[in-house]
Amino acid sequence: MRYSDDDILRMLRDGEERGMSALFERYYRPLVVFADTFLHDWEEAEDLVQEQLVKLWEGKVFGRIVAGALGTFLFTAVRNGCVNWLEKKRLPLTSLDLPHYQIAQAEAERMDEEAARLVREAVAGLPERTRLVVEGVALEEMSYKEVAERLGVSVNTVKTLLRLGMKELRERMKGKEDWLVLWRWLVCRAGAEDGIMVGYKCMEQ
Repeated sequence: MRYSDDDILRMLRDGEERGMSALFERYYRPLVVFADTFLHDWEEAEDLVQEQLVKLWEGKVFGRIVAGALGTFLFTAVRNGCVNWLEKKRLPLTSLDLPHYQIAQAEAERMDEEAARLVREAVAGLPERTRLVVEGVALEEMSYKEVAERLGVSVNTVKTLLRLGMKELRERMKGKEDWLVLWRWLVCRAGAEDGIMVGYKCMEQ
């Protein structure tokens, strides 16, 4: 079952653990892609997003979030976490505006065929094995081990291909960062229109 942001906030305010599960299901992957755009390291992005969400849960701050602002709140928290991480590592900060998740997704629903084509080509243009790794981890939500077993390679190879694939996607989608954050949903949508990628877990509103 897919819950709305209001449903998720209500459950979180009531201290229901299923609210956290619903939050992860709806926002985890977009937040990881967003963090990776800053950190350029998928594993670090996963760790940072998990850490931020756990902090939010333990801090019981959800009562302060107004209805309709959950996405903006989460992306802001992750962006701040990324900035702190980069400052500690003394790495340059990426100039990236905070995506307005709900607005960007509404725009994505109305995107024209040219935009859909760019999304399809960005992913399809990756080397085959790299594409299979990126799709497995980012779209199908498979673990590194599961992808490694599917392709008959080592987990380290999967991690390397994922890093290279995400780097190439960032370069291909440069200037369209909001699309990249919504990439998993967009690819599912574009693929469904072409009769492919039907098995992926697509994001729903």
